[in-house]
Amino acid sequence: MRQLVTPVKGPLKGEVEEVTITHRQQRHPVNPLEECMKETITMATLTIILLFSMAFALGDATIQPKTPCERARDAAINGPIGAYIPTCDAAGQYTPKQCSGSTGYCWCVTSTGQKILGTETPPGTAPIKCPCSGPRR
Repeated sequence: MRQLVTPVKGPLKGEVEEVTITHRQQRHPVNPLEECMKETITMATLTIILLFSMAFALGDATIQPKTPCERARDAAINGPIGAYIPTCDAAGQYTPKQCSGSTGYCWCVTSTGQKILGTETPPGTAPIKCPCSGPRR
């Protein structure tokens, strides 16, 4: 018996490959349901293996511990309405200028998020210019 298989991958894309199947190579399942069950079990096993391997490959490299600023921000977001929500930069550190969205007050903070005394400005006043407060890590 002759059978054609397409497409063939490689340098001669689009060409067909001629395959000869002898009588010995042909499969005649005794029970078609049994053959289907074997394929289903195999696919389920392969799916599980794929999911676990993806979890290990992606999960370990992407999970980073949250910084103090990110933890404070997340806690405030899930806290009471109108609470001050810290602003963090791209590296997860406190930005030098912090503002309360509900009151309109702004102030300067240290790299650890502590308010610098005498820097608080009420709403409607000139914008505050905060110096960088030490090395930011």
